[in-house]
Amino acid sequence: MVHVSGFSYPSGHSAATATLYLTMALIASSHLRTRAARAALVAGVAVLVALVGLSRIYLGVHYPSDVLGGMSLGASWALLLAAAVAVLTARRATN
Repeated sequence: MVHVSGFSYPSGHSAATATLYLTMALIASSHLRTRAARAALVAGVAVLVALVGLSRIYLGVHYPSDVLGGMSLGASWALLLAAAVAVLTARRATN
């Protein structure tokens, strides 16, 4: 293992994981027909993101606040982009 000196805020791994997997879940959920399937997808993504965050804490390279900050940043970015796509799609549909 590599010795890491110091902590960093926010956790880049947590931010990247939340961004990537939430974006993938948002795209995939538009192709799922049932609410149960969408809920299972979101639950799976939440578990995956939480496991990555917990691994960062377990390995001792981040404090819990670093991980929560990274997850919040990643989720915010993915949801902001999803909202932008929704607005652009709605504008395109009206024109």
